[in-house]
Amino acid sequence: MYEQLVEEILQSKKGQLGRFWEYSYVRLTHAYKGWPEGTVFLKDLAIAGFPKIGRINSLEPGLREQFPSSFWMEEKVDGYNVRIFQYKGKILCATRGGFLCPFSTDRIGELMPLDIFSDHPTLVLCGEIAGPDNPYIEGPSPLVQEDIKLFIFDIAQLPTLEFLPQRQKQELICRYGLPSVKNFGLFKNNGDDLVKIKKILLCLHNEYREGVVFKEEPFGRYAKYVTAHSDLNDIAVLSHKIMDISPNYFIDRILRYILFLIDMGIIEENGWEEKLGKAFISSIKEVIRRVKEGGKSSRLFRCRFRNPQNAQYLIDHLKHIPGHQEHVIVKKFYKDKDYWYLEFEKIFPATGDTLRNWLSGALRFD
Repeated sequence: MYEQLVEEILQSKKGQLGRFWEYSYVRLTHAYKGWPEGTVFLKDLAIAGFPKIGRINSLEPGLREQFPSSFWMEEKVDGYNVRIFQYKGKILCATRGGFLCPFSTDRIGELMPLDIFSDHPTLVLCGEIAGPDNPYIEGPSPLVQEDIKLFIFDIAQLPTLEFLPQRQKQELICRYGLPSVKNFGLFKNNGDDLVKIKKILLCLHNEYREGVVFKEEPFGRYAKYVTAHSDLNDIAVLSHKIMDISPNYFIDRILRYILFLIDMGIIEENGWEEKLGKAFISSIKEVIRRVKEGGKSSRLFRCRFRNPQNAQYLIDHLKHIPGHQEHVIVKKFYKDKDYWYLEFEKIFPATGDTLRNWLSGALRFD
């Protein structure tokens, strides 16, 4: 069905071939002929890429500009994005980048009830997987203390990923008992509701949760807005590989951190300057210690699987993600009761090499 289109995509170098289990697929690395980046093409099925969501950095003018009428507000969960769908009787999971994910697919049957696909085989469930035992996202999650959990935030139709209206989505979530993000309700752009929104955001901030997504009613524009503690956590977690990521990553979060504090009227409270400095210094101090002792900057990950073959698929997947400079080394692979456990290390070469060079006493010319 999509053979000619896929051939054009590969010839134009807008996509790449992938393989998982018996499935060959093509994922779009760039938008092509109306299909967004991250679209997955199987032999006779297409799953459109998940759209990018804009960000509001200043709350009141952002809401006023982007949402002149009613809008829903849902919690934004700090995890990685998956699209869950049925193909030839099996449930598969695709990441935002368009990879069929071995880890998510292996575990999806215990993260949610799957009977919705028996009744609605053309639906795509869009969600976030969060928790300490995931293979992609570093750092803690206040919502998940152990292993992983799934949080559904949208339901769409194949193949175009046209999202269902909010009330229809909520009805399906309730009917099938799907795990979902918290819905804070429907708001209007007025002073009273803005007070309520700020109160909710301060609660999320104080609980170290990520933030919210605003969704236009009946259906339309989306926008996200995150808490200062979320930005602070990102800075603390990612500073240990500071030379392996763009400086703009940190600049964006510093600015967002300050703007949130101004929006909430708490910029003069609680020693925010010291907290920002500590987020950087504590993490960088720790990575310098690790480089001194072990010669490298790295992070350990642990994931659990039902099917041991999927663990090997995951390692192959992590080693071939384009644009990622991390080196992946398997440390342990063992079975304990009902699960296979994979422990692996991601090494961040630019940070390790740079700090090792500086600590050696070598000259550096600025």
